[in-house]
Amino acid sequence: ERLPARPRIEAATAVAAVAMPMLVATLGLLLALAADARDLEPVTPVEKVITLLEDLKSEVETEGQTEASTYDEFACFCKDTTKSKSTSITDGRDNIDTESANVEQKTALKSDKAAELGERRAKEEQLKQELQETEARCAKAKAEYDAAAADLSKAIASLEAAIKAMEDSKSSKPAPAPGGTLLQVQTSLQQSLDLADVMGLIAPARRSALSAFLQTGVDPADPTYAYHSEHIIRTLKDLLGDFRGEKKELDDEWDKTDKNCKATKDSLSGKIDSNSDAMDTLEGEIDGLTGDIALARENLVNAEALLKDDQTYLKDLTERCETRARDWDQRSQMRGDELQALASALELLTNNISSLDTAVNERALLLQEKGGSGKAAAPSSSAPSSSRLAAGAAAAAAPARSTR
Repeated sequence: ERLPARPRIEAATAVAAVAMPMLVATLGLLLALAADARDLEPVTPVEKVITLLEDLKSEVETEGQTEASTYDEFACFCKDTTKSKSTSITDGRDNIDTESANVEQKTALKSDKAAELGERRAKEEQLKQELQETEARCAKAKAEYDAAAADLSKAIASLEAAIKAMEDSKSSKPAPAPGGTLLQVQTSLQQSLDLADVMGLIAPARRSALSAFLQTGVDPADPTYAYHSEHIIRTLKDLLGDFRGEKKELDDEWDKTDKNCKATKDSLSGKIDSNSDAMDTLEGEIDGLTGDIALARENLVNAEALLKDDQTYLKDLTERCETRARDWDQRSQMRGDELQALASALELLTNNISSLDTAVNERALLLQEKGGSGKAAAPSSSAPSSSRLAAGAAAAAAPARSTR
């Protein structure tokens, strides 16, 4: 903002200080010449001086009013701008505190979320490892089940075939070729017995008897075969029941294992998906906080710069306003003194010298009339002339004006 200029007033004051003594001297000379010439005019020299002093007083008052108006505008500018900048500085400090707290808070929050993201990444690796181990364990259990189920199914089928063959050989059907039926199932039955022996489903004595029976190769028509076949068939049926029981138990156990495997894998997969979604959310939040922190730091830098500018401007404004106020006070005091001096001079001229001037003029007129057409006698040196009275009054006002 541009400060109101005062060059005209200061120039006028300087000119008045130099020209006033000359003006007073010139005024006194004119008054003296007018008195010596006895050229009486309707307006006396004292009245002219009074008019000049009144005009000067009016000019000083007008200049004072103009300068007062200019200073009032400047004072209002100082007041309003100081208030505005003070408010801006207060708001700037509040903004700095807010942005600083914002940066600190968001930085701490970002750090917490980054730590949580690191934990979730480690958890993801752990869950994936558990899932791989579970899948491997379940695949191994499935392979073991498939192998055991296949062996049991084959053993059951072999026993069923052997029992049927032996029972058919005892029926009234035409007798097959000697040893033919038994030989057809002998190999598979031997494998079933080996499996039963491994699984502990058959007693050693029965195992030996069945092995011996399978190795005899007797003819079914032989009475010895008929004698032993009943016992062998019962043994095979008991063994078949055991195999079927083992198969059912194996199937039931596998159903539980399979359900547990599926449930475990589904749970781990769900946890992995949930953890992955949480990581995506955290990464988005961290990116958002990074942008917020950058913006808050930018706002903080701008707020600090603005605060510094406001403080510098307010300091400079305060100095200018205080300097202008001191100058205004001095000028107001000087103008007041000048107006007081002019008022005193006017009072002196109006109340005292004006009446003396009238008396002098009347005396001069009387002497002129007595002298006729001749040269009028000079007034007594003891009576003051109007020119000397006016000059003295004007000189009384000159010092006050020259001080400006």
